[in-house]
Amino acid sequence: MAQYRIRQKYFSLKDKFAITDPGGEPQFYCDTKLITIPKKFWLETLSGKKIYMARFRPFSIRGKVDIYRGEDKSDGVVATVKQKLFFMFGPKLYVESERYGNYFIKGNFVQWGFKIYEGDSDEGRLVASISKRVLKVADTYDVVIDSKYEAFMLLLCVILDAKYHKKH
Repeated sequence: MAQYRIRQKYFSLKDKFAITDPGGEPQFYCDTKLITIPKKFWLETLSGKKIYMARFRPFSIRGKVDIYRGEDKSDGVVATVKQKLFFMFGPKLYVESERYGNYFIKGNFVQWGFKIYEGDSDEGRLVASISKRVLKVADTYDVVIDSKYEAFMLLLCVILDAKYHKKH
């Protein structure tokens, strides 16, 4: 099981995240350009190599997000995140991927905590738990991952922040 802390840079014109281990050592970065239409994120190694790109689909009713390997769309979509159209008592999302498998994401009512399960419901194996630290100036998340796709799970956390905490 791996633990990470994701912290958004507070004084920045663009969304930028530092992803550290529990000791505070940087492990990954997540960055976006100042102005992109549609919104895009890149998950990067410490050396600056782009691992994934997340691209929000414009004009999507369900708020779909496509995930690509690497810096651009040349390898094609490796996963798609879809929000359930009508949800009560917290958000529910589906991640569809032939490469990584399918996942179900269930959030709590105030969207400060999320659980990621393997499969299409919350009856699957829990692979990641995300909790927002509430009394922080910048968005900060503690993430516990029990999956071999750690970087992919971290990108899903950044996508959840972009979808539900846009004003921070």
